[in-house]
Amino acid sequence: MSTFFKNLVTYVKNLINGDEYISDRTKLSYTITAISIIHVLIAVFFALNNNILLTLYNVGSFFLYQGTMELVKKKKYIATTIITCVEIIVFVLVTSFCIGTIMRFNLYCLAVVPGIFYIASTIKDFKGRTLFPFLFSICSMLTFVTSLLFELIHEPLYVFEPSVITQLVEIFNVIVVYVMMIIFSLLFTWEMKNNSAALEKRNQQLQQFANRDPLTKLPNRRSMMQVLNVSMHELQRDNAPFSVILGDIDDFKKVNDNYGHDAGDKVLVMVANTITSQLRDCDSVCRWGGEEILIIIKGDLEAAKNIAERIRLNISSSKVEHGGQQIRVTMTFGVAQAKAGDRIEHLIQQADNRLYYGKGHGKNQVVDQNV
Repeated sequence: MSTFFKNLVTYVKNLINGDEYISDRTKLSYTITAISIIHVLIAVFFALNNNILLTLYNVGSFFLYQGTMELVKKKKYIATTIITCVEIIVFVLVTSFCIGTIMRFNLYCLAVVPGIFYIASTIKDFKGRTLFPFLFSICSMLTFVTSLLFELIHEPLYVFEPSVITQLVEIFNVIVVYVMMIIFSLLFTWEMKNNSAALEKRNQQLQQFANRDPLTKLPNRRSMMQVLNVSMHELQRDNAPFSVILGDIDDFKKVNDNYGHDAGDKVLVMVANTITSQLRDCDSVCRWGGEEILIIIKGDLEAAKNIAERIRLNISSSKVEHGGQQIRVTMTFGVAQAKAGDRIEHLIQQADNRLYYGKGHGKNQVVDQNV
């Protein structure tokens, strides 16, 4: 028993956190079960009062709902919902015609409204059928008005004199209707909240995918261009210096040719992690393209050169294990400091020219001036 309650508590917590969702089958199954129990209780009441007609009606409704359970199992959710709504409307009309509104059975029309809107808004089969809940709500309203008109135009078939029993039944019906309305409203609010949270989480994931390289987890070129624009704006506004480092893995093609592309991916991940570990919080890094890495350093040329040199030494001393072999790589870097009035393209080109010179003159080095 304790395990059951533990599982129940865990399930409720997951529901609240949005990690679990109420399935369409569960929604309708619980709803039908609750209505079936209500019909049983009402049947017992009328049986004790020797009202055979309404007793038989409620017993018949109970078995009707047991049959709709089979429709739920077959995932015929629209048919199940229609049968349920029609039965409630017929129940209100029958009870109002037979005994009037003395015990407020007509209030069940009110519970139909939030219930049908909740079901129609959250069950997939109803997607696109926005008119459905409105039509049933109107039918529910007309049924409620009709139940009141019955008292004006005819005498009930069975007269129940006001008593403690009738008042208790009236209170029971009011409580049941309010509880159903509250539950459906809470469930609707909860699902909308969870759907909004899930959508926001999905949008964040899509944004992350759009701005990050899936292999190295570094920001991509698109994301880095935003950082470059902000840095250039700060340079012109506040004279805040920044520099760029453009790095390229030496002989990376040979790694792919000799060890395979999986090994090349491991090397890229190692390089990304090594560079990230050497940067400050104010610095930025991205995968610029292929085996090229672009770094933005908040500081002058000398600071950028020192950081690039530190990164170069760390990478050259690192190794990647692949297939029982150790792979070592080196990197060449070109460094350039931004100046007020520079275009970003010109700044990157300047770093690229210095990188290109380093690649052609020994590799595994940092070049910080035009040669």
